[in-house]
Amino acid sequence: MTTPPIHSPLEQRLIDHIDQYGPITFEAFMEAALYDEAHGYYPSRRNQPGSTPVGTDGDYFTSPSSHPAFGALLALQLDEMWRSMGSPPEFTVVEMGAGDGVLGADISQYIEQELPDFAKCVSYISTDLAPPANSVSVGQTSQLPTGIVGCVISNELLDAFPVNRFVVQNGEVREIYVDFQDDKFVETIGDVSEPEISARVEPFLDSLPENYRGEVNLRIGYWADSVAATLESGYVLTIDYGYDRPELYKPTRIDGSLRCYYQHTLSQNPMGRIGKQDVTAHVDFTAVDHTLGVMGFERIGKPSQQQFLSNLGIEGFLGDIEQRSASGELSRSESQEDLAGVGSLIDPEGLGRFRVAVHSKGVDVDGEPLHAPSGVTGGTSLTEGHAAPTLNRAVADHARLLRASNPFSQSQPDAGTMPTWEELFSDDP
Repeated sequence: MTTPPIHSPLEQRLIDHIDQYGPITFEAFMEAALYDEAHGYYPSRRNQPGSTPVGTDGDYFTSPSSHPAFGALLALQLDEMWRSMGSPPEFTVVEMGAGDGVLGADISQYIEQELPDFAKCVSYISTDLAPPANSVSVGQTSQLPTGIVGCVISNELLDAFPVNRFVVQNGEVREIYVDFQDDKFVETIGDVSEPEISARVEPFLDSLPENYRGEVNLRIGYWADSVAATLESGYVLTIDYGYDRPELYKPTRIDGSLRCYYQHTLSQNPMGRIGKQDVTAHVDFTAVDHTLGVMGFERIGKPSQQQFLSNLGIEGFLGDIEQRSASGELSRSESQEDLAGVGSLIDPEGLGRFRVAVHSKGVDVDGEPLHAPSGVTGGTSLTEGHAAPTLNRAVADHARLLRASNPFSQSQPDAGTMPTWEELFSDDP
């Protein structure tokens, strides 16, 4: 006699709902798996003492977790934005989806240490659906302010929005739902639940092969509404991994972009480890541009993270670390860790492949449009005359990319069991 499987409370709630109402959209399934208040991935990981989804001991790395230079460079960009707007007496930075608050802590620390004039005028608000109890950010909240002058930052937020999934069958767009049959969660195919799903995919149908799979993120529109309500005038920085729609739905991406991460292990099986693994999908930047455009925002540019940080002067930080190592201010091991962390931010096969979408609204002086931010245009390095931040002086914890526990260090004996940067961000897991 086979013993029936034991289901977690979250799984049982999903099973009961499906039994009563029938199959659910993948968006609803992903919403529960990631954000269920009691057992969802983010609330459960963030509110357990000593537990975090980010970093060497978590499930994935982010740019803020890799090195404080990421926050420092954004601080320099924010300072330039503030000055270009005429140095208003109040400049508010709102980070949406701040998680454990590392980015906010790094930005705030660098402003205090290196940008004293800006520090007098800036306030930083970190917001998140589920602010963790151990956040290092001051002002962490679930509430968004309204009508600010400043900048809204979203770093790796949009890729965590629940998505609908589709499949192409007989030249039509069909939707992938989640059902529960024979004691397991399974996929089932049905008509699309929202017309917008078909509307986004149909322009590409002629080139898509049979059984092509993909994702549609309908939540981006709601995010754009929130950004518009929050920002009266200023800038929007949206940093994430994704493409414009023709690239996102290209024929060779036949299995879509959905990815699952568990302890730095990569898979495409969202039905496993429900509530215990991260689930993401590449961002549709065409939707970002369109939805913000409808709300009155202008797109300034969308460079890669490698290009954006290089334009800001990340090479100056690398040179500063090397000089401080040569002078003995930093030990050899400290400088190696710092150089590895800073270098990872512009790795063209890893974090450097992220996109930085820059939008603006109402940023003109006396009716004249402002010069585009240096992160987009390049020019004079913003790091000139400023010290590089280092891991040993950061107020927040960061990954030490050269430590033995680093899963991306290919010199480690067990490195073969872990994905590399390229594998994590590849379209072919």
